[in-house]
Amino acid sequence: MLLSSSSTRVAARMGVKMLARGIGQTDHHHRPLLQLCCASSTSAGSTAPTSLFSATNTTTTTTSTVRGTQERWMQRFESESIPEPETSIVNIIAHVLDLSGPGEVGNHQNSALNEAQMAKIEQLCQCRLARMPIQYIVREWDFRDLTLKMVPPVFIPRPETEELVELILQQMDTQRETLFLEIGCGTGAISLSLLKHAPKSSAIAIDQSRYACELTRENAETVGLHERLRIFKHKVVDDLPAELGGQKFDMIVSNPPYVPSVLIPTLDPEVKIYEDLRALDGGNDGLTVIKAILRIAGRHLAKDGVLWLEVDSAHPPIIEEFLSKHGELMGLRFLASYKDLFQKDRFVEIAKL
Repeated sequence: MLLSSSSTRVAARMGVKMLARGIGQTDHHHRPLLQLCCASSTSAGSTAPTSLFSATNTTTTTTSTVRGTQERWMQRFESESIPEPETSIVNIIAHVLDLSGPGEVGNHQNSALNEAQMAKIEQLCQCRLARMPIQYIVREWDFRDLTLKMVPPVFIPRPETEELVELILQQMDTQRETLFLEIGCGTGAISLSLLKHAPKSSAIAIDQSRYACELTRENAETVGLHERLRIFKHKVVDDLPAELGGQKFDMIVSNPPYVPSVLIPTLDPEVKIYEDLRALDGGNDGLTVIKAILRIAGRHLAKDGVLWLEVDSAHPPIIEEFLSKHGELMGLRFLASYKDLFQKDRFVEIAKL
């Protein structure tokens, strides 16, 4: 799946994660590509190795302009039905030229590219032709006002989740000392964004993926928020890790797996091949993990605490009905649902009684 830059993002939540296989267990056919793309994208200024792909080599001259390269690869991506062809090549060029962002590419249209830069662009474009998400290719992506490292197969934050953070911050007293829990931290985008804008807050983040925990920790250190964040590797089934057995939180937030299992095979190649499927597979009805989070919220939210969830657009009325029957016993009350940028019911707010 491809998501464009913060100013041009139009992609909806497209999929599912793929950690059912894990980074070291990617399909045999894609493992060499995954390793090559990840290695080649870490150092944009280094000389690229000879292309390992049999596709037609577009670097037939030693120099070319940014404009010519951009146009050629846009046409190639369009001919092979690669989503968001312009965003793909613009981000790749910006990465290889070490520009401040894709918006700068327009200022370099007549700049000449040397042979090493052309080879690097081709190599990364071949990764995009293999449907690797652009976030993994360039190894970082913006989430609100943070630039975070992206590594497969850790789930790539979607634009709707930025809306969730904005919604929380609008209703949160950001100057109050707050302890919150994030369930399923992925890259750490939600926790780190909240911590940055609520300077007196602290957080605990959990994820079942070791790769996600490591990436969250690395991103927290990069943006200087690691001292206010504790991270646990833990799979949510019925409760939190033993170390957090008696802990109470002012807020719990989660973008949990909510795609029904039957829909996993229908997801786009960018998702099915490269992302961790466990981060989106919500079980038969998409509610398996959500119900586990509700049970945890009932036990671990402080009085008047709030649970925020990002869910499938069909889920809010189901969750509301579930809590109308079981909420009193769980100590929870459905407060409201909110629409995303596509006018779909996407976010749910639940209060602790």
